[in-house]
Amino acid sequence: MAALVKLIRADWPGPGAPPVRLLPEELRYEELPAPTPQSRGRLAIGVAEADLQPVYLDFDNDPHLLLFGDIECGKSSFLRSVARGITESYAPSEARLILVDYRRSLLGTVTTEHLIGFGTSQQVTNDLVQQVAGVMKERLPGPEITPEQLRNRSWWKGPELYVLVDDYDLVAAAAGNPLAPLLEFLAQGRDIGLHLIITRRIGGASRAMFDPIVGRIRELASPGIMMSGPKEEGPLFGNLKPQFLPPGRGWLITRRYGAQLVQLAWSPPAQ
Repeated sequence: MAALVKLIRADWPGPGAPPVRLLPEELRYEELPAPTPQSRGRLAIGVAEADLQPVYLDFDNDPHLLLFGDIECGKSSFLRSVARGITESYAPSEARLILVDYRRSLLGTVTTEHLIGFGTSQQVTNDLVQQVAGVMKERLPGPEITPEQLRNRSWWKGPELYVLVDDYDLVAAAAGNPLAPLLEFLAQGRDIGLHLIITRRIGGASRAMFDPIVGRIRELASPGIMMSGPKEEGPLFGNLKPQFLPPGRGWLITRRYGAQLVQLAWSPPAQ
């Protein structure tokens, strides 16, 4: 077969086949389409293997997201990209952020008025979440809300709230999960402007599926991203098992498009 291919290549008078285009080893955040006020909750996060075109997350339609990945696979970088996209497409009066990051990998990511608080410990995170729960409770629709108000969400005013959680396995400790008060609001996140984006170490992810917060997000058919990890964890999203992948590479699983292999944008830590 090799000899035949060599002979054909030598005798073929026409142009050669174009080289196969592959995902880049690294994709800088600046190479993605820039967020605009018109894009709002639709944020570019990387490029797809199928056509090397940008892939987007639509937080207006799918308010929550789960990401599982091994150490140094790009989990924190993904959250930094999401945070940058939010601050670049929303004014502070339109969207606010809470960062929960016990390892402080996200320090300096948000320096604008978009940032409400930075949860670096269980107590600080608990205080922030209690405030959020109080606001979300006021946004829940009552029996007097009309179908028209439900469609355009006109019964409440205020910013969208994005809660970005890095290393969820550290946050949901045996001593108690400070994010637990958000559980009752997740199903109505789209209506009340609540978005929960969680990244977690892939080790033990199969057991984490029984966690109430993780379980509720999965029940809502939220998008998921599975980055590098051992296949021994078993299927995490549908029948898809983890595999070892280069940094920044992962499977994006959505209701609309199924599973796509993507290269996520690299957003370095703040200096």
